[in-house]
Amino acid sequence: MEKPNIPTLPVRQVTRKRIFAIRLTDRERAEIEALAKQLRLPDSYMARHFILEAVAYHRKAQQGERVEG
Repeated sequence: MEKPNIPTLPVRQVTRKRIFAIRLTDRERAEIEALAKQLRLPDSYMARHFILEAVAYHRKAQQGERVEG
């Protein structure tokens, strides 16, 4: 049986003061909550992590750097 591919998660950071609101369907929210629960992390932490990973990926792609994934 193959091991699941679990991304490396960043360590906890400082308390944040800014809010970024997005709209999600019930299904989208449930998917985020399910993964967060499985990894024993807050759902907002998971959402923030994946958003920032996507931003970093696209920044590298725009700068012509080699991106993995």
